[in-house]
Amino acid sequence: MLNLFKLIIHCLIIVVIDGVEYLTSCNEILPKLADWLKQGSTDARNLVDFPWEVSIIDNNTLKAIYPRFPAEILVSCDDKLGIIRLSTSLNIETISLNTNDRLIVYRKLLRRNNVPLVKYSLIGDEDLLTLNVDLSIKSLGKEEFNDALAMLLSGIVDAVKMLGIEEYYQQILMLELVDLVKKHVDEGWGREKLYNYLVRTVGLSEEEAREILNSMFSREGGAGVYI
Repeated sequence: MLNLFKLIIHCLIIVVIDGVEYLTSCNEILPKLADWLKQGSTDARNLVDFPWEVSIIDNNTLKAIYPRFPAEILVSCDDKLGIIRLSTSLNIETISLNTNDRLIVYRKLLRRNNVPLVKYSLIGDEDLLTLNVDLSIKSLGKEEFNDALAMLLSGIVDAVKMLGIEEYYQQILMLELVDLVKKHVDEGWGREKLYNYLVRTVGLSEEEAREILNSMFSREGGAGVYI
């Protein structure tokens, strides 16, 4: 009986406290997070309730992109550590900076590590600047996840301004947006559906949407390819 009780406790993946549902296993958490992000409305007040672009990387990681600020966010889960980590790279290689510039950047980022939730780190051999938000699996709920998304996106804006790379990062976002459109083209979307997506979901003006589509179509050999 005792072993059975331990097995039940070990396998428990959903805990309800005061009517709030908490997920406690990566196998249950990541699909739930994906559902939260996919099933949304373009007039939602909270980030988590907006329709995000979501793809599954592996059993422990998914990629999420907010169409109105298309930075790539990786959401990973670790059962052993008991955390969910949201991370995004600024695509800035600090290893190539000279010593003085590198010290200036690191000092600014370290001072910003006092901000709640968002932490800065260096990833890979190139020491890529990366922002991270760690959340406890045991207490993760939709509201907390929404706050983490908001803090991460705000942290990106703050870091980009601090580093003076607004123009560079805007180009990164535009390339990511183009990749999203290409993905939907591969899924069989026609020009009208792509146009509505850019205007209603991404939030571009009608003129901006037309410019992007005209540019893509002309490069790929004409609108007929996409209709």
